[in-house]
Formats: sequence, structure tokens, C-alpha cells
Amino acid sequence: HIAQQLAQNLRAHKSVLVTGGGAYNQFLIKRFKELSHCELTLPPSDIIEFKEALIFAFLGLLRLENKVNCLKSVTGASKDHSSGKIF
Repeated sequence: HIAQQLAQNLRAHKSVLVTGGGAYNQFLIKRFKELSHCELTLPPSDIIEFKEALIFAFLGLLRLENKVNCLKSVTGASKDHSSGKIF
């Protein structure tokens, strides 16, 4: 069922990057490929395993460069901003 939902909701996209635990689910990946016209990209396992750490490192880099790393559309804040404390 989830492969059907993914295929339906991603039909407007040409490619999809698959990360997280689902990337290891061979049945899910097989079914998604059967139901979708998207090109699937499965990154190396270290990217899958450490995705959250990579994302937080990137957010930290954006903060160091005083660039927006927190979107109002995601947080409900009144404006986009650069979040985080530099010690």
C-alpha cells in the first residue's frame, strides 16, 4: 500500500532520493519501481545511516554563515531566520 501511495504522490517527479530505513526494504523499493516512472537513487549506506547528522551539520554551517536555516513555512514562525547558538 505504501509503495502505491508513494508512486501516486510522486508521479510529477522524475527522480527520487530514497533515504532512511525504507531504503533497506527491498520489497518496498521493488514495488515502488514497478508502480512508478521515477528514477530511484539509493545513496551509500553511510549516507542513509548518518543522514540526520549530515543535515544538522549543514544547518550549523548555514548558521555560521548567517544564512536562513529555519523556514517559517515549516516552523510556523512569523519569518525565516538563522537559528542556533554559536559558542
